[in-house]
Amino acid sequence: MVNHFGMKRKLLGVNSYDRTHDITPEEVRQFARFRDYTDEQVNELIDTIKKYTRFIYNVVSKRQKSGKKIALHIDNQQTKAA
Repeated sequence: MVNHFGMKRKLLGVNSYDRTHDITPEEVRQFARFRDYTDEQVNELIDTIKKYTRFIYNVVSKRQKSGKKIALHIDNQQTKAA
């Protein structure tokens, strides 16, 4: 199966929910979009991904503990604001 980056998902394992380790610089560079990134840029990207996923995890965890549902839809106003 080929994803929207033109990469075979099966080979990368990047999109797996079963991952037990961080994405590596080598995995990042397998995507054509990031192939020419410097080591510093790749490390910043990985750091950003980690911060974003921690943030989302914390939001989802707090919502689950409080019993509140998480709305997954975005209305037109929110889309325009983004």
